[in-house]
Amino acid sequence: MSNSRLKFFVGLNTGYVTRGKPDERYVDFYRRRSSPALHCAIVGNVVIPGGYGSNASTPTISRSPEWAKVASEIERYGSLPGIQLATTWENYIGSRSFRSPTAHETIERSRQLVRQLGPKRIALTLGALDEASDIAVAAGFRHLQVHAAHGYLLNLLVDDRINENAPEARERLANWASRHTAAGIETSIRISLRSGDNNFDANGQEHFHGQIAGLPFDFIDVSSGFYNIDKQLIYPGRPDVLRVRRTETIALADRFPRRRFILSGRALVEPQHDLPPNLHIGICRDLIANPDYLADTSKGCINSGKCHYFSRGADHVTCPQWAKDK
Repeated sequence: MSNSRLKFFVGLNTGYVTRGKPDERYVDFYRRRSSPALHCAIVGNVVIPGGYGSNASTPTISRSPEWAKVASEIERYGSLPGIQLATTWENYIGSRSFRSPTAHETIERSRQLVRQLGPKRIALTLGALDEASDIAVAAGFRHLQVHAAHGYLLNLLVDDRINENAPEARERLANWASRHTAAGIETSIRISLRSGDNNFDANGQEHFHGQIAGLPFDFIDVSSGFYNIDKQLIYPGRPDVLRVRRTETIALADRFPRRRFILSGRALVEPQHDLPPNLHIGICRDLIANPDYLADTSKGCINSGKCHYFSRGADHVTCPQWAKDK
């Protein structure tokens, strides 16, 4: 693998939260996984002010000193502190099943939701993203990511197929990214390659990818799937699903060679020689399973599924591999 290929710990919601703030478990989780071998550790699914979490264990960005401690510890152990900013909507309920039998209904409900919000409330949401990023930078985070994937609200707002005012939303995000880049802050946007609804994905998918690639973010973090349609795409475990994610991400990176992308989905397990130079490495489950994974990539995730805590009815991430460390 090229020495210039960067490694990211991609965003996840650990559930290590007390009263909406990261607790000591949260700090220790990221402290142990940060190192000079990791370019950036992105703490995941952090709710913007006035926003809504994907579950009851989701943290909200604030000026509380806990956030500065998280950023400081990540940096102290050698990685760039990153934060993924997100929101769902009022009364959002995440599915506990991995696949929905009514995907088309989820897409239509998404369109209705955006219409009901209207331009003023959408503008307030994007304003809250501005506020969130300023708070995060003040806390010491030096990489900011917009979570516009998985069918969450920012995902719906930037897609013409769901939001008729998506061009305005994308323009706001372009200005947001440019503002932070000018201040020396690294930026990224997470997107879903597909929703999991075949009819929706068959129409306008490549055009949407091109619109996102035209935004001035430093990196495009490539995921897939809407949470309430097909979580198997978000958390690919089967070899065939992993192969499709890898193939589609490589194709996207090849299509836009001047843009930088992040490949995730057991990205270090497969050979790296066929990856285009603008494709960087995102790591999640292997680093969850083994905090020292980058020092020994032979010991990673074993697909136990315990990290999918919400789907299992738990309130925080766990892994049977951790017992072997003791």
